[in-house]
Amino acid sequence: NKIDMVTIEEIDALAREPRSVVISVKNQLHLDFLKQTLWDSMGLVRVFTKRKGAPPDLDDPVVLSEQRKFSSNTRSSSITVDVAAGRVSKHLVDLFAYAWVWGTSVKFSPQRVGKDHILHDEDVLQIVTKTNNQQKQEKDYSLRVQNYNKAIAEKRRTRTKQGKKKRSTAG
Repeated sequence: NKIDMVTIEEIDALAREPRSVVISVKNQLHLDFLKQTLWDSMGLVRVFTKRKGAPPDLDDPVVLSEQRKFSSNTRSSSITVDVAAGRVSKHLVDLFAYAWVWGTSVKFSPQRVGKDHILHDEDVLQIVTKTNNQQKQEKDYSLRVQNYNKAIAEKRRTRTKQGKKKRSTAG
């Protein structure tokens, strides 16, 4: 900060140091560069979502961190379609069929990709889920349906018990 108060030689020396950004808040110099440097150093990736037949939502990106994906034995980081789908909804990961991606991570826009495709900053992602017939052909379909029905039945029982308690105390 305060590059307007030092000499050019000092600014040059500071700018050449690793992991440093020379800015001036007073003169509004290099603030965009600072913002981009912070964004890159934190390993954040913005992914915009898109619904079928609608324009992409460019106002509210899904922000994903590459640093959370580091494993102990490798420093390679990557945000995949699978990770982005999981951040949007855990249910989407189970029903994932394929995705359409627009942006710098694909050769053609849009391009059909799988779960392992690596996304870049500001890519647009549209997730296509499996059809009902595709879901029914999966091995664990009947088990998932049973678990879903049990969960719904439990919610109804809980609601009924709470309703009876309210009626009994109201009188």
